[in-house]
Amino acid sequence: MLTPFNYFRKYVFFRKYIALDCFCHVLYSVSAGHEVQEGYVIKTAEHLRIDPQPTTLAVVAYENLRRDIRSGSLVPGQPLRTEWLKTHYETGVSPLREALARLAAEHFVTAEGKRGFRVSQISEDDFDQLIDLRKDLEARALKLSIAKGDDDWEAGIVASFHKMNRTFPPGLIRDPAAEEERELRHRTFHHALLKACGSKWQLRFLDHLTGHLERYRRIMTPRSKITDVVANDIEEEHRQLVESVIDRKTKDALAILDVHRHRTYSAIKEKFTEQGVGSASDSN
Repeated sequence: MLTPFNYFRKYVFFRKYIALDCFCHVLYSVSAGHEVQEGYVIKTAEHLRIDPQPTTLAVVAYENLRRDIRSGSLVPGQPLRTEWLKTHYETGVSPLREALARLAAEHFVTAEGKRGFRVSQISEDDFDQLIDLRKDLEARALKLSIAKGDDDWEAGIVASFHKMNRTFPPGLIRDPAAEEERELRHRTFHHALLKACGSKWQLRFLDHLTGHLERYRRIMTPRSKITDVVANDIEEEHRQLVESVIDRKTKDALAILDVHRHRTYSAIKEKFTEQGVGSASDSN
C-alpha cells in the first residue's frame, strides 16, 4: 500500500538522484497553469507576472525568484535572508522555503546550513561546462527535428519567429518588462526549432541548461549594451535559421546555429577575462 510516508520517501529518493528535478518542474508548472508540450514547459507571458489568484504561493515565489536570478537582479553570491525575501516578494516563510529548496535542486541557489541560502556563484569553469553540454545536445536535437519535423512543426517555428520579431530587438530594450517578454519569446523560438526531436528528456535538459546560460548572458553581457550592428546580425541569424531548418538544410542550419551561439559565448568569455572572475564555483 502506497502510504503518504512511502510516497514521501519515493519523492525524496527521486529528488536526491535526479538533480535537474524535472519531475518537480513539470508538476509545479502544471499546477501553475503552464502548458506542457512533449514534457517541456512553455511559460506564457502572463506567468512572468504575479497571478492575482495563484494556485499556490510557493509557485509564485519560485517563479519570481527564478526570474530575478536569471535576469541578474539577484546577483551571484547574494544572501537570501528570510525577512528580506518576505518583504520583497510579499509572501510567507513556507512558500519561500519550498521555492528555495526547488531552486537549490536546480542549482540556482546554494544552501548554507543554518545560515540559509544565497544566490549561486558564477564561474568560467561552470560556464565552459554548460557550453559544452548545450552544444552537443542542441546540435543533436536540431538534426533530429529537421529529420522528423512535420507541417505543424514548421508552422510553430514560423509563428514563434513572428512573435519574437514583434518585440524590441536586442540593443533597444530599456524596460525590464519588455526585456522579460523578449527573453520569453526568444526561448520559445529556439525551443520551436528543436521541438520535433522526439526526446522529451533532451528538451528538459536543454531547458535547464538554457536557464543557466541565460543567466550568464544577462549578467555578463546585458542586452542594453548590444550595438545596433550586432543586434541586426542576431536578427538575421534567426531568419536564416528559420529558412535553413524549414528547407531541411541540416548542415547549413547547424553552421548558422554555431555562429549564433559562438558570438554570445565569446562575448561572455571576454567579460570573464576583463573582470577577472575566478574559476571557483559553488558545490551544490
